[in-house]
Amino acid sequence: MSSELATRSALVHVPDPCAWCENIQDVNWYCNDCQEALCDGCKESHQRARKTRNDAVVPITRAIKQNQTFLPEVCKTHHGKSCDLYCCDCEIMMCATCFTEKHSQHVFKNIELEIDVQKQFLRELLITLDSNLDHFNDNISKRHEVSKSFEENVEVIRQSVQTQRFKLKEEINFIADSVLVELSSLVEEEEISHTRDCQSHEKNVKEIKQLMEDVEQATETKSSASLFEMTRRMKTTKPLYDVNKKSVVPRQHHFVPGERNKDQLKTVFGRLQVLKNEDVQYEKKEVDCQQVQMISTFQMPQRTQINSICPTDDNQVWMSVYESNELVKVNKEGNVTESVKLDFNPWRLTVSNEKVLLVTEYKNSSLIHIISEDRRVTDFADISPLNASGISISDTDEVFVTTLTPTMLVLNMSGDRIRQISCGGDGLSIVNLTTGYIAVTTGSDYLNCNEMIVINKYDQIMHKWSGELDNGQKITETLQSDIACDEYDRIFVPDYNTNQVYVISGNERKAKCLLDKKHAVTDPLAVCVDMCGHVWIGCSGGTVHVMQI
Repeated sequence: MSSELATRSALVHVPDPCAWCENIQDVNWYCNDCQEALCDGCKESHQRARKTRNDAVVPITRAIKQNQTFLPEVCKTHHGKSCDLYCCDCEIMMCATCFTEKHSQHVFKNIELEIDVQKQFLRELLITLDSNLDHFNDNISKRHEVSKSFEENVEVIRQSVQTQRFKLKEEINFIADSVLVELSSLVEEEEISHTRDCQSHEKNVKEIKQLMEDVEQATETKSSASLFEMTRRMKTTKPLYDVNKKSVVPRQHHFVPGERNKDQLKTVFGRLQVLKNEDVQYEKKEVDCQQVQMISTFQMPQRTQINSICPTDDNQVWMSVYESNELVKVNKEGNVTESVKLDFNPWRLTVSNEKVLLVTEYKNSSLIHIISEDRRVTDFADISPLNASGISISDTDEVFVTTLTPTMLVLNMSGDRIRQISCGGDGLSIVNLTTGYIAVTTGSDYLNCNEMIVINKYDQIMHKWSGELDNGQKITETLQSDIACDEYDRIFVPDYNTNQVYVISGNERKAKCLLDKKHAVTDPLAVCVDMCGHVWIGCSGGTVHVMQI
């Protein structure tokens, strides 16, 4: 950084006028193909012209200029002398007199040569920064998408809450209406009973009044016959008006309100559940073979090599096994929880965001198969005349396929070809990283890997790993059937030859060893990392180890 600052302070760059209109205002663009600076107005014309419409026009701060002219700085100590030398030790420009007086024992260069070196450094730095810029822009875009999805999800939940509120109100209203209907029915019955009882009593009152009048008349008459007749009549009539007979009156009702239990009400209404973040569900731990712990070890029934392992959740994986026409799903204890019968021998596996499996065939087949969630097996794509080998799906559902040739294919989820990529050698295993990059092993004979390369989303090779280890050793090749990566873009490469799994992080050129002799892992061929960060290692004899980093 100090070298860069020294160069910037010591050199005066000749200003660039617009190559089309010679204006020096608003010259914000540069055509890397034409090597011309452009103002805002001429940039639009430049991109519309037929001959230049496809040129690489970039902001002038990202220009890659060739044969750029610099004016030498005048020495501040020795006036009249030009700074035409560069001291590599002090990282400053100097004149010949400065060199003689203070820097004669230092390493120096001609200023023009150093300018070329630093220009090349800045060009390379610009490429790296451009890649980093794309990475962060992608992160911003993905974050916007996540936020938009989050808001849409919240809106769906909000509507569900309102619907639940409405349903709960409907239930409460139904219960209240039922009680009110019951009360209305009781009132109706009481009104009928009241009318009937009152009518009976009113009849008795009327009859008794009439009898009383008849008795008074009989006592006043002088006829003994009328008196005796009334007496006999009263003896038979009096029992009809027995006042000791109890009347049936309606019972009074009382409303007993239910208890308002908030916990029960919340249970009835529902609750908000926060789901786990599926992007990173475990904390990153540095790889230290002495700290790696064995979680479980089990044996597959086929007792033959594991071709590929594909995680489905934090506890289960799909596995393809050599010379077996059956895909099996197993948990960490080795229990088979599901299986799918196939009419071919599966080779490599990958799973999409929609939880469907893509499978290639073992040995010389151009077909790629898809297994849906209901376990229907159909043809996904035919990539003839090439053969499908390694396969992986990106976060954007692009399908990357190696072909045991320098050509890799990229398909969409409909099985259509989008583009092809050159990996420089015969592509074997492949895995997508979270950055949009891909890691590919190249070699021969399906299993023998000579090199692993990382390719960015512009299909450019960013760096290579040729077997260098952090302990100073170097291996000439690895032998495996599949590789994997974790949520932190650490790439896991098993090796049958050394009984080891190598881990390459980011842009590091050297790998770390995952395993120690105490783990007793032999002949590893396939590997995967599940959603808990646990490493599954499939070996040639059908043994599977699950490790905790």
